[in-house]
Amino acid sequence: MTDLLFVVGAALAGSFMCSILEAVLLSVSHSYIALLQSRGHRAGDILNRMKREIDEPIAAILTLNTIAHTVGSAWGGAIVDRVYGDFWLGVFVAVLTFVVLVASEIIPKTLGATFCNQLAAPTAHLLRFLVIVMKPVLVPLAVLSRWIRPAGTSRAAISRAEIGALAELGRQEGAIDENEFQVLSNVMQLDEITVGEVMTPRIDMVAVPVEATVADAMDVMLDRGKLRLPVYEGNLDRIVGILLARDLWRAAREGSEGVREVARPARFAPDSKPVEELIREMRAQRTKMIIVLDEFGGTAGLVTLEDLIEEIVGEIQDEHEGDEPRDFRTMEDGRVVVWGGTPVKDVQDRLGIELGEEFDTIGGYVFGALEGVGKAGDSVDTPGGRFRVLKVSRRRIEYVLFDRRE
Repeated sequence: MTDLLFVVGAALAGSFMCSILEAVLLSVSHSYIALLQSRGHRAGDILNRMKREIDEPIAAILTLNTIAHTVGSAWGGAIVDRVYGDFWLGVFVAVLTFVVLVASEIIPKTLGATFCNQLAAPTAHLLRFLVIVMKPVLVPLAVLSRWIRPAGTSRAAISRAEIGALAELGRQEGAIDENEFQVLSNVMQLDEITVGEVMTPRIDMVAVPVEATVADAMDVMLDRGKLRLPVYEGNLDRIVGILLARDLWRAAREGSEGVREVARPARFAPDSKPVEELIREMRAQRTKMIIVLDEFGGTAGLVTLEDLIEEIVGEIQDEHEGDEPRDFRTMEDGRVVVWGGTPVKDVQDRLGIELGEEFDTIGGYVFGALEGVGKAGDSVDTPGGRFRVLKVSRRRIEYVLFDRRE
């Protein structure tokens, strides 16, 4: 009986330790590991290395756990069979299975996940010792694993879809608020949004000709509230540089007259480039304005660092934008006035209608449906209601009125 208790107890103890080590390793967060490292704890460095190369400690844990289960059941079963006979062997197997499930799986893994931070330091040192002891077994297992795994494959720690799911779960449970969730969602979608979707279109660009004087450019900057201006030669398809406010003021102080010598080289990007890539390029080039080119090489518009940041955190309104038009204004009778520059996707979300994806703005949508700019009073019927042109300026639809009742 003593031999049986010793064998089963040793097997359960080994399995208990393996399960709790596994739970702590998988549950402890990278932020807590970084905190341990910042405090100078060696355990932080050990856990950081094991998290990065997690296959090795997990293999050591699973190997020892398998050995404990196998030896415990085989040796214990042999003792029961020899001393008590076949009937009690069946009882022993059933009881041991239940005890292993509860005492070496459920309980230790629950404890490890719950108290992972408190157990992080001892776990780090125990795992390090276990990996060293199990090295003779782990080396051939690693070779076998590399042979089975296709060449060039790698496993991401966490995918974009998983991050999105975690953000949604955090919002539902109140861990993050709506604004934080929106920022996370926007960041995850940056690779799907192109520069053409966020740029300031050509018709709205504020630029100065290369023949302009420094004083002229300064007046435009002050009047339009700009810190950077494109410089063009002949027309907007020939952008030759970018003017910075500080360069203009320095040039004025030094007595310079023309803007050609003051302008810095312009940077260009196609309208099809993903926003995520452009942000990296702008950081590397240390520039805050990019001229956007269409498929024919003409100027489609421009994009600033502020435009890209707004794609993540939402609209940023500075002191020069106090009079910017509101996208939507609901009237007392329920009709909605919509600014022509409002993105179609925002109109669809706000009004609950489907307009397709052929046009970027609601003004462009109405323009296309009318096959021209049209005039005030012209209307376009949609499945969800009717858009009527309210105001046209400079061959551009400024405002439309949406009415569900018509």
